[in-house]
Order: sequence, then C-alpha cells, then structure tokens
Amino acid sequence: MTEPHARAQSAPLPSPPADPGAVELLRLSSISKHFPGVKALSGVDFDLQAGEVHVLFGENGAGKSTLINIIAGTFAPDDGTMTLRGQPVRLSSPHHARQLGVNAVFQEFSLIPTLSVQDNLYLGREHKHAGILDKRAIARGTRETLELLQFHLDPKAQAGSLSRAEQQMVEIAKAIQGEP
Repeated sequence: MTEPHARAQSAPLPSPPADPGAVELLRLSSISKHFPGVKALSGVDFDLQAGEVHVLFGENGAGKSTLINIIAGTFAPDDGTMTLRGQPVRLSSPHHARQLGVNAVFQEFSLIPTLSVQDNLYLGREHKHAGILDKRAIARGTRETLELLQFHLDPKAQAGSLSRAEQQMVEIAKAIQGEP
C-alpha cells in the first residue's frame, strides 16, 4: 500500500484579513479514508475560518479529491471527526452537505454548453409559482449572485461560448447558490 501525502496551503487574498475572533467554519480532525488496497487519507487535520481561502495541491493520487469528497458529503470518512460552525456533523450525502451550506467546485465542469449562464445556474432548481416557471425570480437570483461575486458575465450567454475561466465562474456561482 502506498501512502501519498497531500499538502494544504493557505493563500492570502487582496481582501481584509479574517477577524481574529472569527467563527471557525469547518474543522476536520484525524480524517482517514481507505479504499481496497489504498490508504487515501491518514490522520488529516484541516481548519477553515471565516474569510480564509485555502488551496489544496499535490501529486495525482495524493488524496486531494478524496478529502474534498469527504467535505462535500460524497464519501464518509473511515475515521476522524468533522465539525461545521462548531457543531459535530456526519454528512450523509452531497445534498445533506449543500443543505448545511457546504458545496464543492471541481475542475471538471458540469455545465450544459447549449444552455445560458442563467439556465445552468437554475437547472434542476427552477423557481416556480403555482406550478409556473418564475422567470423574473430566476433572472433576479442570477443577477444577485453574479453581483455578489463580482462576476461580470452575461446571464443570457451560452455556457459553451464562455472562456474556461468564465465557465469556472459559473460553477462557483452554482455552488454559492446552493439549495433553492
């Protein structure tokens, strides 16, 4: 069995530093995950405070995706604990994680290239009123999310016409929106 090592690095942003008394958003303690013949993670500790951004990097097979999948509720850890906003949590699914405000953005995109930015943001989560699609609410929600993130994207643009960086912005916007 191999035991690759992943490294988490924090990168400063051009924004104000986090408040020293900031709430701890996420803590992983002694997280381990095994697959048949592979020890993917062993004793991983990770803390995330409000206002922080972390970058997870490492060689292929180092356990990065496994760690993100545990945080996003796709996999359950074999050992260790996770706390979210100071409360112990055991995520049962990605849906459960999203309900608690946890979502992951992966480098592989899940966008439908022939749909608009707006339609991709609301695919499967359409706002309806009395069974009728509420296009105004969808347009308003799209504008609000893009403005919050300061993403200068045309909500009507087809996702397939966007640059890779712009497509990543749409994926981030989807994650920020979370559950309807």
